[in-house]
Amino acid sequence: MKIKLRFLKIFLLFSLSNFVFCNFFDSAQWNRNSSEKDCVILIHGFLRSGKQLESLGKFLDQKGFLVVFADYPSRQYGIEEVAENDILPLIRSNCTYPSTRIHFVTHSAGGIVLRYFLSKHSIGNLGRVVLLAPPNHGSEVANFFSGIPFFRWIFGPILSQLKAGPNEFLSGLGNPKFEFGVITGDRSWDPISSMLIPGEDDGKVSVESAQLPTMKDFLLVPRTHTFIMDAPEVQTATFQFLTKGKFESRE
Repeated sequence: MKIKLRFLKIFLLFSLSNFVFCNFFDSAQWNRNSSEKDCVILIHGFLRSGKQLESLGKFLDQKGFLVVFADYPSRQYGIEEVAENDILPLIRSNCTYPSTRIHFVTHSAGGIVLRYFLSKHSIGNLGRVVLLAPPNHGSEVANFFSGIPFFRWIFGPILSQLKAGPNEFLSGLGNPKFEFGVITGDRSWDPISSMLIPGEDDGKVSVESAQLPTMKDFLLVPRTHTFIMDAPEVQTATFQFLTKGKFESRE
């Protein structure tokens, strides 16, 4: 019994040190004075904020995009409520020019939020989508935490929506019909979480779980789940897909 409790403590220490980044971010937009720039909406992951995508946002801003950060309370509401209450109003208030395209770049669970949103809403000037480390088929880490009542309470309803295995919510999303590419990592700083995940993983999501049959391109990089969006090759590949529809960098 003592060994099991010790294992649980170590697991929680490793997992939460990488998983919980709940600092709030005052969403920023750059290039606000131009109506000729394509809009890129950045959607963060579970227990994160737009702050974690700031480096990627600055990179895309320098490439000439109108960058908008989507911040949402991931512990308070389910994915359905986030999509309707946070993503939809953000698009209506920031990406208002029909002559320009609206692209999306997401990290982790942000990709699931977007997939749900686009399954319910049609965007006439939708551009391309890049999903970074998406748990498209769920995460075994979510299974572990959702099995503990305390964490179900503190992490909120999204946790159960991200479970691996039989998952009515994820399977109900179907295969995306929009143009998208997936970038995911195969390095982990969290060996305890990786013990739960079959095959190659990034510490939170397996390489297999990130992929979908209808993705236009796929890129595997030697990066971790937590910091994949800061990697120079990931930022470059993201720009390549948004502009050309494919990942040209394979280094």
